[in-house]
Amino acid sequence: MKEKNMVMLEFTGKEVSSGRIFDTTSEATAKQNGLYREGGVFRAIPVIVGNGDVLSGLDEALKEMREGETKKVRLSPEKAFGNRKSNLIVVVPLQEFRTRKIQPVPGLIVDLNGNYGRVQTISGGRVRVDLNNDLAGKEVEYEIKITKEITDLKEKAELLTQKFFPLRNEKVQTKIENDVLKLKFPSKEIAKQLTPLIVPFTQSMKQALPEIKSVEMDDSFEEKPKKENKKE
Repeated sequence: MKEKNMVMLEFTGKEVSSGRIFDTTSEATAKQNGLYREGGVFRAIPVIVGNGDVLSGLDEALKEMREGETKKVRLSPEKAFGNRKSNLIVVVPLQEFRTRKIQPVPGLIVDLNGNYGRVQTISGGRVRVDLNNDLAGKEVEYEIKITKEITDLKEKAELLTQKFFPLRNEKVQTKIENDVLKLKFPSKEIAKQLTPLIVPFTQSMKQALPEIKSVEMDDSFEEKPKKENKKE
């Protein structure tokens, strides 16, 4: 695949040393490996080759593949989740957690001002937290498949919109007029929830598809008709 081509990608990633499956686009595989969650979306994802949408090692592999091809790719930490960094292990006063009404225990995932980490130890009024990715420093293996190459601009815009706004049972409708991408949300409530994401979505879309110059929201909504109460 050439750089900047868009493809639909299916994948399953596992940790080489333990064989643990940690990510997948397959709902069946997710259920078999304890990754399934209610409301989660499991399906092939749109990826722009060479755009940094996936790990660098996967990007390199995609450039050597064609539509319909399946490949197993083993990645070193440098081409996957990076090496572990000692400066990402921090010590936080226990009082900080008490103020937030959090009882830290080893293994607990905590949010430190937008950075997620795992509690390692609690001792002497201090909590040691590891902010490294759980897969940092580890070799991983992916089985990847390019199910389809996408060439139509309208389809590209629709797929990227679904990826950015992954609604399970509904979807954001898209329409391109000249160089403007118009979005129509399923309801006013959903539009209100997703409005803060419009700016980063617009930036992402313009970078991925230079043909799109701006993004607009369509404020007309097709509300679902209310069920009438039947009289006994």
